[in-house]
Amino acid sequence: TQVVRVAAADGPPAPVSRWGVRLGRNAWITLGAVVVAAAVASYLVVADPFAGPLPDGWKQQELDAKVGMGVALPAEFVKQKHPDDWDGTNETFTDPSGAVSVLVDRDIKADDKTGEIPETAMAAAWADWDTFKDGEYSYGFADDPAPKGEPSETEYEGRKAAENTVEYVTTDSQNPRPREFHIVYYRAGDGDLYKVSIDYPRKGYFADEGREVARTVVANWTVATP
Repeated sequence: TQVVRVAAADGPPAPVSRWGVRLGRNAWITLGAVVVAAAVASYLVVADPFAGPLPDGWKQQELDAKVGMGVALPAEFVKQKHPDDWDGTNETFTDPSGAVSVLVDRDIKADDKTGEIPETAMAAAWADWDTFKDGEYSYGFADDPAPKGEPSETEYEGRKAAENTVEYVTTDSQNPRPREFHIVYYRAGDGDLYKVSIDYPRKGYFADEGREVARTVVANWTVATP
């Protein structure tokens, strides 16, 4: 596992279209979010958002075996480049607009020589919240206003799990943005800790679509060895 910055990406540079119109960054964010919204809308038409087959326009992502999870996303999402110190236990995917990001992360008990992995999913959720609640620059969470959230119990396939939805403002001093970071924790029988987190706009036209993406990702998230 490793710390991964989850705040919204700056997005791609604005290319010149063949029609001679230069699209600005906000336009690209809007276009990318429209793609996400369309994928979610198609899912809501054909299936229960908490179960069932993948919606049209979504696909199961290719993950390294060491990640030990399965995650489905809109096909347009892009896997981010790995840092030099990548250990193979996590992956990050981002919509091309930068509006929505999804992270899966695994802490392997056999590699935990110092006993840092919490004993339960809820304990892991509270440990992270202690880090987040006063702001956390490595995650892009500003300290003023302080993030809001509180871990709660949930289930994964009938087993105990935990979740938290963190409301925060980005650390961008020039253009701070209100966002949400939804994270689900599951500790498997072998002691490995699995997390899936989704970062998306908290306010604005595409906030609801971001939440639906989060719900759909969690509904289709799987752990290889529960």
